Amino acid sequence: MHFVQRTAARRGSARDDAGAAKVIVAFCVTLVFLAGACGKKSETAANLAAANKITVRPVRLYFESPQMLLASETRNIPLPESPAAAIPVVARELMKGPAANTPLFRIFPADTVLRGAYLVPGGTVIVDLGGTTLTQGWGAGSHSELMAVYSLVQSLTANFKDAQRVRIVINGSPSETLGGHVSLGRSLAPMPALVEPASR
Repeated sequence: MHFVQRTAARRGSARDDAGAAKVIVAFCVTLVFLAGACGKKSETAANLAAANKITVRPVRLYFESPQMLLASETRNIPLPESPAAAIPVVARELMKGPAANTPLFRIFPADTVLRGAYLVPGGTVIVDLGGTTLTQGWGAGSHSELMAVYSLVQSLTANFKDAQRVRIVINGSPSETLGGHVSLGRSLAPMPALVEPASR
């Protein structure tokens, strides 16, 4: 009888130990999950904080000069700390054209709309442009089109070290050209030969 009781006690104890072990394992898994979730929340919170933190910073915007090359105009504008959030701000600023007191010329049509600008892994910025002129067909000459395309490329790559190339699309879709001359079939890197030496 004592043997049966001792055996039963051992079995009960083993079941208790197994149950306790399961509880401990479940607790540890929960802790690991919560730690991972907290890490992700912290990363997301940091990204949101960077996107929402605005500081006035100088940027270099490139427009056409009287020498028919790209020249920079420095402009102080409020920018988010996050490059992903700041890139569209700089692109929109470029579309406004040069300041009135400079000898530089507007490059893009006045009705050009920036629909979005996105930095993707690998250093490419996708810029989505719209507006009546670009949608219906811009009748610009080859030089004007070249200046427009590379003013955008130069302005973004000069201000953001993570931006190495620019891919331009129109109304969310790939486009062969802006006006029939410069191929937009691939992402474009800066062309220093198009920039005045003092603005490089």
